[in-house]
Amino acid sequence: MTTAITTITATTTPLAATAITTTTRVEAAAMDIRKSAVALTAQERDRFLEALVRLKHRPAPQGPPGVSVYDQFVALHSAVMTVLPPGSPPDQPVNYAHWNIGFCAWHRQYVREFEKALQAEVPGVTVPYWDWTDHPSAVGKLFTGDFLGSLVPGTPKPLSDSVLRNPVPPAQRPPWWPTDIPAVTGFPIHPLLEEGFGTRLARGRGAKTWPPAKAQITQLERLVRQHPGVHPFWYFWAGIEEGFMGVDAHGAQVFTPTHNTGHNFIGGHMSGGFSPNDPVFWLHHANVDRLWANWQAGRLAAVPGSQPKDHYPPPGQLSPFTDEAQPPGHGRDDMMWPWVGATPGYDTAQTPQLKALLPDFSAAAAVTVLQVLDTRTMDAEGYHYA
Repeated sequence: MTTAITTITATTTPLAATAITTTTRVEAAAMDIRKSAVALTAQERDRFLEALVRLKHRPAPQGPPGVSVYDQFVALHSAVMTVLPPGSPPDQPVNYAHWNIGFCAWHRQYVREFEKALQAEVPGVTVPYWDWTDHPSAVGKLFTGDFLGSLVPGTPKPLSDSVLRNPVPPAQRPPWWPTDIPAVTGFPIHPLLEEGFGTRLARGRGAKTWPPAKAQITQLERLVRQHPGVHPFWYFWAGIEEGFMGVDAHGAQVFTPTHNTGHNFIGGHMSGGFSPNDPVFWLHHANVDRLWANWQAGRLAAVPGSQPKDHYPPPGQLSPFTDEAQPPGHGRDDMMWPWVGATPGYDTAQTPQLKALLPDFSAAAAVTVLQVLDTRTMDAEGYHYA
């Protein structure tokens, strides 16, 4: 993941304390709740790890031998970067998930689908989020042998601790280890998805600008740049995906690392197109989604009577950065591949071997950007952040 720095001027508006009002508290009780990873109880942590390991060894429906449901999600993250919409030339693939405003919506749907797959393994599990600004707690509680494994400085190399290494010696397997699946020896990386880092999960620090300051992330959550004819979400999206150039107490510009830098900070498998190989990916993107949800809540509070759709650029609005049209899949009313239902004509410019690994969502209803703008209503259960 390369880091493109976008300079943004921020003005602040009051940030809503919560997106859930008194009138929705009864409904919210049935919702899934995503918590900070460092706030999980030992039992919650272990249930999440068990769901990861089980999904990693769940054979993919109609998939090639040796491919798991987890592997399908990994393959999808690369394939979405080269989508060929109906009628498009084969040499002009579209990135449906990155580099434009659909980044937030696509990953919201993606993480939610993954969360449901985890729940099919261990009911009630949700994806926790990695609060980038609380780095000491992350190092002490998240990036440890008891949880997701240690950070690796320097040249990428395989993990040497946690249940995400491969193999995990029998004597070091935790009590929850799925003994009902004899093939489970660890957390292997599929050979077609290893991207030069090997078939054992590898990390290696590739970004030194980390962590972001809490004050700067708060500024990003409240970012509203007013420019005639330009929706403010353009600036939030650029800041959350690429990096945020804010202003410190002395008026000097300060770069705040966000999504792209986080991938490179973890490094190894987390730094490429198959970055979901590293389970840190899901916590990383849960935090991206949380910050977007906070930004949305702030805008809803600042504009009485507005709806989530009002806080996404309208169809047809050109990019203020390139003066180009919104790419397919990024517009408010666009379908997001691969959640296009049975609509014919879609393809991805990937090898036949990789295409064979992709999940099939054709039997499900199509999903548009508009449908995922509210986490509480995007599906039957909905979710929110603790």
